[in-house]
Amino acid sequence: MGLRMPSPYRHKDSGIFWLRVRVPADLVQIVGAREEKLSLRTRDPHQARAAFIEQMNKIEARWRSLRLGTTSLSHKDAVAIAGEDGQRERR
Repeated sequence: MGLRMPSPYRHKDSGIFWLRVRVPADLVQIVGAREEKLSLRTRDPHQARAAFIEQMNKIEARWRSLRLGTTSLSHKDAVAIAGEDGQRERR
């Protein structure tokens, strides 16, 4: 038996495509679920494939981040992330 690649699936009643993928075993405790499910909000198979790829990239990036854990930032890094002078623009 081969591995089944994740792909969008159509809900039998609504016809809307969904993403459903198993969470890796090492992240189940952190994520709090064994699978990720979300609506792709389309009935068009072409749009569903594009949305599926986009959402899978986001999920996999989140999983990579969870595996890395928290990281400390130096003051210099925090200022760089916040902007040039570290303050919000006032309106």
